[in-house]
Amino acid sequence: MTCVDELVLPPGIYPPASRQKDRIAELVESAVLAIEPTRRPVERRREARYPYPYPLHVTPIAGGGVADVHETFVVIGKHLAPHGIDFYSRQPLAHRRVIISLDCGLEGWIGLLVELTWCRFGRHGWYDNGGRFLGVVPSPLAEFDDSPRAA
Repeated sequence: MTCVDELVLPPGIYPPASRQKDRIAELVESAVLAIEPTRRPVERRREARYPYPYPLHVTPIAGGGVADVHETFVVIGKHLAPHGIDFYSRQPLAHRRVIISLDCGLEGWIGLLVELTWCRFGRHGWYDNGGRFLGVVPSPLAEFDDSPRAA
């Protein structure tokens, strides 16, 4: 019997929908625990997190609180929440505070001042970073944005 044959159930013997959902939840939990054995599968956060697998532009804040626009680089988002953000980068970040720029379509670029609070090396060679929002600031990318926006 092949793996494909094992996945096909004859008509009429599918488990009830509630049992299917329970089984899916068990399998997802098993997959997560296989990757991160110490991770708790129960969500403990008070705020909703939203998947945000999109490019983010990171501008380091240099000494004196000045945005170092010429050092802006791109990372890949992971989650976005009302209080903060987490993302993946190829190298560890040396700056404690950064401006994260998000492209909001017709609204243009928005800038969020972020205090980076944690970083860890992941299993697949990327660094997982996160921080909390400190405020809304002008995006350093807004001055370079020449794309047409709705008036």
